Amino acid sequence: MKLIELLLITSEHRNMYIWDNGEIIAQYDGRDSIPEELNNREIELVDCSGDNFHVYLISK
Repeated sequence: MKLIELLLITSEHRNMYIWDNGEIIAQYDGRDSIPEELNNREIELVDCSGDNFHVYLISK
């Protein structure tokens, strides 16, 4: 699944943290947006904890 596909179906009321190589590279918390250049990246794992989504991308 690509990141854009997940973004289209998740609630904007959730905090989302995008991980790559062990680091948060982007986040959405109601103020910050996720850069469009990440939209086509493939997801390896999604961890849903409370109101937080931790999305781990497949490393390039």
